[in-house]
Amino acid sequence: MGGGAWQERNGWHYVGGPRRAGGWKVEIVMAGLPLQSCSALLTRGTERLLVDTGFSSHDSVLRDGLERVGVTPEQVTTVVNTHFHLDHIGCNAMFPAAQVYASRRDYEWAVPIYESVCGGETRREVFRTFYPEVTDEEFERMDQARVLQLIRWLWDPAMLGEMDRYRWIEETAWPFEGLRLIPTPGHTPGHVALEVDAEDGAYLVAGDARAFRDEAAVGLDMPPHNFAQYQESRRRLDAFRGIIVPGHDEPFQQDGTEAPAAEAARQHEGDSH
Repeated sequence: MGGGAWQERNGWHYVGGPRRAGGWKVEIVMAGLPLQSCSALLTRGTERLLVDTGFSSHDSVLRDGLERVGVTPEQVTTVVNTHFHLDHIGCNAMFPAAQVYASRRDYEWAVPIYESVCGGETRREVFRTFYPEVTDEEFERMDQARVLQLIRWLWDPAMLGEMDRYRWIEETAWPFEGLRLIPTPGHTPGHVALEVDAEDGAYLVAGDARAFRDEAAVGLDMPPHNFAQYQESRRRLDAFRGIIVPGHDEPFQQDGTEAPAAEAARQHEGDSH
């Protein structure tokens, strides 16, 4: 994988250079909610890097969030997808000037799911193939959430934009100092998180390797593809010290203090009422 090879530091496997002091500004431009993924904008100099882009139906929410921080979609230089669930890739095409960093393994696992569902396969045929560990109870929960209907309504390969923009992390050098990709498989086979050396401390943009701060809310998320891998990834995330940005919740500091990005988002919401 050349310059993109996974390395190990303090028990963490990662892609990227050594820790450097500060530099990246972290702003939450789309809040994490149970049915809305968090989108985090990372800025340093002329680089504007967006982590996850939400459902395609959340395009106006994402545009408004970017506008609030003075950024247009055309000014976003890079998109990083933590994984290929539809609520994290849906607005990739909104950023035509951006290179997209994502896992080929995750792409090649997820897209056949969407094609199978849209081709009319039943839920048990689909999810026993791609989610072999799913229990009957989890099947029922996915039925109640209308997961398959959501896929049929929303999946459109055009949401990904031009595929020549994609830089697969398994085979591409990672060019960003102060940002490190962390493999966190389990939720999906190729899930990654992003460790950030930010102006106000260390951040970990966790995607759905940690979707919620509150463990009681975990049942709202999709079940893991591989439970053992998911548990191992969570064990690593739990050892991180700094601000965690969950996939579907507010940022929080692991030692229990308030995260600046979450406080800023709440302050904006209060000012708008």
